[in-house]
Amino acid sequence: MAIHSTTDGLALGIGREIHAATAAKWSLFLALCIHKFPEGFALGSLLIGAGFARLVTVGWVAATEATTLLGGAIGFFFLANASTFWLGLIMAHVGGGFIYLAAHAILGEMMKHGKGLVVTSFFAGFALIGALNICLRMLLP
Repeated sequence: MAIHSTTDGLALGIGREIHAATAAKWSLFLALCIHKFPEGFALGSLLIGAGFARLVTVGWVAATEATTLLGGAIGFFFLANASTFWLGLIMAHVGGGFIYLAAHAILGEMMKHGKGLVVTSFFAGFALIGALNICLRMLLP
């Protein structure tokens, strides 16, 4: 989970280097920030379910999510002068990781709960992300 959070931060750190519109940069930032909430809750739920005390759980979740800051620092300071090729390659790796995790989660949920609800939820989430992205592009040219 810490590796995943580090790649989240890496995407944020190098997002400033990508030559894109302001809306695209804010879209990446907001998507990753919003993504951190359910991720933290899920990790906390797993730890509490495994019998960890609440205070210990908060500590582990905070430590794991803090690796996002580590990834952001790496992206911000060490990749500031990287070529567009390398930045694109890193972003492709991060994006591919997200696609893999999403596909894995969707397939697992489909086996537990059936196709209809999971596919509907997936497309509703996808539509919400698209609508938010369109709104952001209209507000921030």
